[in-house]
Amino acid sequence: MAPVKQTTSRTAVSRPVDRALQGLGRDISIARRMRRLSQEELAERIGTSLSTVRRMEAGYAGTALHTFLSALHVLGRLGDVTKVMAMENDELGMDLLREQLPQRVRGSRPSKARNTAQTPDPERSAPVDPDKLEGF
Repeated sequence: MAPVKQTTSRTAVSRPVDRALQGLGRDISIARRMRRLSQEELAERIGTSLSTVRRMEAGYAGTALHTFLSALHVLGRLGDVTKVMAMENDELGMDLLREQLPQRVRGSRPSKARNTAQTPDPERSAPVDPDKLEGF
């Protein structure tokens, strides 16, 4: 287990999480400056205080997730973050799911009630039209 770092917010975070927060804050700061926005302008656009923007850009662990996401939205980068967690990009999750797939799938057994056919069903005896298959 990774050692836990105590931040000034008294929020215990692991070192990888702390590094990720600091990197994300730094990247938000760079993106903001590339767009010629001041911290005050970003704060106004995301509806928060200047001190919150400063703490976010410093990677402060107590900054709310919605603040980071709001800043990314204003900077035009929110879609990139949501793509990271898209199921089709989760290789480990998909591998684990594939491991749980059955080796083979057998057709269902006819029940005893179905074996006592009284009148043939016209839909079952009709020729199958592959263009009208339903349920797929």
